[in-house]
Amino acid sequence: MFPLGTALLPGEPLPLRIFEPRYRQMLTDCLGTSRAGRFGVVLIARGSEVGGGEVRHDVGTFARIENLLQQPDGRATLTCTGTDRFRVTEWLPDDPYPQAVVEVLPEPAMRAEDSPRLVELGSALRAFVDEVALTRPEAVPVDLPDFDVADLVVHGVFEWATRLPVGPADRQRLLECDTVADQIAVLDDVVEGLTAMIRFGR
Repeated sequence: MFPLGTALLPGEPLPLRIFEPRYRQMLTDCLGTSRAGRFGVVLIARGSEVGGGEVRHDVGTFARIENLLQQPDGRATLTCTGTDRFRVTEWLPDDPYPQAVVEVLPEPAMRAEDSPRLVELGSALRAFVDEVALTRPEAVPVDLPDFDVADLVVHGVFEWATRLPVGPADRQRLLECDTVADQIAVLDDVVEGLTAMIRFGR
């Protein structure tokens, strides 16, 4: 397990630099055949990424190692991608790095009535980006992808979140959603808050 100061979302790229001895060992273990080149990422609820002793959230995302550049002294630079969500059922002693027993979570459930709400959310997100472009073009942080509701909607919602200035707490809320309806509610709140900030900052 790799606790971080941000919540990794499924489909999101994650660059990492490994320098602490405990995480060098984790990397060695993860590259073994039994770990399939992946590890868990959880958001730190309280504490620091360095040194240990942090309090962690229990819902996280597996990170699959895509590229690895390892130095002779054991330090490494990784490029990873978020894959499946999981929930920690038991935290094990750090030996030497954080470890846990987890259960893989299913993709958030979608109902037929969620489709029109997704279309509305897409319109709200596009309106937000357009408003930022008009009022504060230097602050435009996003290039929203085309969103096809007929495609796998879950990854679309997560992808939108990665392209918006969403804070760690809201990213964690989104990660913990069991339904697409809950995801939509979280992003509705985020867009409403971001829009208010843009208008207030004019």
